[in-house]
Amino acid sequence: MIKLGIIGIGAMGSHHLRISSTMPGITEIVISESNPEKLNFAKEKYNVKGYSNHIEMLEKEKPDAVIAAVPTKYHKDVVLKCLEHNTHVMVEKPITETIEDADEMVNLAKQKNKILTVGHVERFNPTVTKLKELIKNNQIGKPYLVKTSRIGPFPKRLYGSPGGVLIDLAVHDIDVIEYLIGDIKEVYSKLIVEEKQEIYAKILLDIENKVKGSCEISWISPKRLREIEIYGTKGMLKCSYDQQRIDFYENADFSEEKENIFQGGYVSVGKVTSFPVIKDEPLRLEIQNFVNSVLGKEEVLIKPEQARKVLRIALAILDSGEKNRTINI
Repeated sequence: MIKLGIIGIGAMGSHHLRISSTMPGITEIVISESNPEKLNFAKEKYNVKGYSNHIEMLEKEKPDAVIAAVPTKYHKDVVLKCLEHNTHVMVEKPITETIEDADEMVNLAKQKNKILTVGHVERFNPTVTKLKELIKNNQIGKPYLVKTSRIGPFPKRLYGSPGGVLIDLAVHDIDVIEYLIGDIKEVYSKLIVEEKQEIYAKILLDIENKVKGSCEISWISPKRLREIEIYGTKGMLKCSYDQQRIDFYENADFSEEKENIFQGGYVSVGKVTSFPVIKDEPLRLEIQNFVNSVLGKEEVLIKPEQARKVLRIALAILDSGEKNRTINI
């Protein structure tokens, strides 16, 4: 059983507190929030002890583990302070703003022999778990293309912030693609930028094993969409993250004898099959994985080195759009 600290009770931190308050393995929760109204509301609603300063919370409460749900610009300072107080840490995505800061965080976690993981929550979506299983079981044959769409309206709380769609949204798709398909080797992007903040990105990827990729990331659509399509020689898997639904579109022309389906145009419409998904809240699964890892029951799914690489790729995509050139990873 562990004592859990939560630093930051904002948009994400409030959900962390809601879920953690009923999670097995946690004996006590303490929180830190600089906004007095948010702090008092959370203390009363969940009957937890609260502090306006996270350093005071760390020194007085000595939590076993901490969830850091503060703005990205504070990630490094908060995580380093937690590690210095010998607590395991889960920090919201992205790991931080720069590769240099990420290296400092990863190195201190190793030095202190403490868990450091990052909240790439989409990796815990039950549909991603099912997709991983289906691809491993050769459901689609040999993958050759992955396409993602992550679009929606502008999050007004982020207007004018240093990061744009790449740090806020694209990191999800980068992480999932690397997890399901393989290492991203090359990126090229076109951006729409408003007031120095990228609000739209169209990204082309070269992935290992000659797989191609395409991602559309947007803050300028009145329609919300969270989808991934993975194409292989046997057919295509289409996944809705929000609906937690997976459909398989069979390639009726596939046969083992046709090594190259494109030579001769061996792609045609076949039957459509839906795969059952056991629905669950990804954030709950993410927090449970962190708690279980602190208890020594399992390993964290998101390693800090993986989160560092996701940040490096996101920054390379930004660089590509700004310089209008292909970037090797």
